Amino acid sequence: MIEALRHVINFGFTEMNLNRIQALVFPDNIASLELLKKIGFKQEGLLKEYAFFRGEFKDLIIVSLLKDEYMKNN
Repeated sequence: MIEALRHVINFGFTEMNLNRIQALVFPDNIASLELLKKIGFKQEGLLKEYAFFRGEFKDLIIVSLLKDEYMKNN
């Protein structure tokens, strides 16, 4: 999974000329958070009751990756 994600991120930064890629993750999705952090995403904060999912409001963690930071480390 990590290799596929790196290819998508590379495409976003090099071909689409994105400056920032972000993701919203449910706090209990530890595997996804660890994967994103392993690639270099940084946690920016917790969005309290941000999403309405399956009949209730849920918190989400926002993580982001900036082009300069990613290109320096890859």
